[in-house]
Amino acid sequence: MGGAFSRSFQLVKESFAVLKKDKEIMLFPIVSSITTVLLFISFIIPVYFLTDIRTGDILTNPLYYILLFAYYFLSYFIVILFNTVLITCANIRLNGGDPTFSDGFRNATRHIGKIFVWALISATAGLILNMLANKSKNLGRIVIAIIGMVWSLLTFFVVPVMIFENISVMQSIKKSGHLFKKTWGENVMGQFSMGLFFLVLGIVGIIPLVISFFTGSFIITILVAALMILYWGILGIISSSLSGIFVAALYNYANTGKIPSAYSPEVIKNAFKPKIPRGII
Repeated sequence: MGGAFSRSFQLVKESFAVLKKDKEIMLFPIVSSITTVLLFISFIIPVYFLTDIRTGDILTNPLYYILLFAYYFLSYFIVILFNTVLITCANIRLNGGDPTFSDGFRNATRHIGKIFVWALISATAGLILNMLANKSKNLGRIVIAIIGMVWSLLTFFVVPVMIFENISVMQSIKKSGHLFKKTWGENVMGQFSMGLFFLVLGIVGIIPLVISFFTGSFIITILVAALMILYWGILGIISSSLSGIFVAALYNYANTGKIPSAYSPEVIKNAFKPKIPRGII
């Protein structure tokens, strides 16, 4: 556990060193988060008034799934769009350039058609998995969750492949799967390793809230809860920014075999676990 956290801290530290050079990168997840929240609110209102959510029969109403698909598509489109912007800027920095805010959006606009198609595919897959999960029991939901995780891993590199290699979405999905197999376990361990660091920080944020309960003051508890939400929001923004940087770095490594100069070789290689050969338990 200590070794895993140490790797996580080092990975975050080196990714943050890249972020410090381009602080505007953090604007992308901020705008994306605000837009996503507004989209969620705009989805809840028609669901409440136009479906059977108040009677508990929402899952039998076709209109619910139409609205859900629209929500999935728009939310995926927003997230993919801003991920494209973020990864573009991160890739420019990792390759020795000095990106500007407009560089990311210019590249995203250039690939807007592909972003639309990838959002459509992602929304369709998300809706299908959601419908299957709703109709399954506990074991079935676990299997569907595993399928969803595998899908996420195999499509891990779709955005960078799609925008940097200028190939179709279907070819990008195929190439993403190839890169994942080539670097088996690397993206999994890297994301889990980075996630461990922010998970610990997130848990630490609960401590002041717990302490506030013992004060017996409602005002203090509300104030601490508001600060905790703000704290988690900041963590989420930083985590999203560093994850985008890491995706760009890992894509460069998986595609060329070269570790970006911003990362120390021992950190990258030690954080990654190679595929276990067959026949070895």
